[in-house]
Amino acid sequence: MIRKSLNYSWIDKEYSLILRTAVEHLRTVGYDLKINNGKKKLRPGTLKGFVPDIRASNDSDVILVDIACDTPDIRKWRRFAYTDGVRLWIIAPWSSVDSVKTCVEAFSIPAEVYSCNGTMKLKRVL
Repeated sequence: MIRKSLNYSWIDKEYSLILRTAVEHLRTVGYDLKINNGKKKLRPGTLKGFVPDIRASNDSDVILVDIACDTPDIRKWRRFAYTDGVRLWIIAPWSSVDSVKTCVEAFSIPAEVYSCNGTMKLKRVL
């Protein structure tokens, strides 16, 4: 369940839309999901200091999803993107996907970058 905060701004609306889109996409592909609602720790022991927005897993694959609605956190991405057996997805709104893509390319972060333009569809850009 996704809960709204008391100070529900346009960033929160954008985040909620992207979160719902990612959850719907990963569920239709067949992943089991754990969504960060602020109460559960979704990270495995190898990812100390990082709690992803979504942790998706199936029999052979683990995907950690970070939704980048505000300023990109490059240090966080670099730190946990090199974990063995774990894929990193960074999902950004259409307005900031170019800056996220540039950061990922410039720092050689092994991540998949997706954009969400408000139509409940994810588009892979990198």
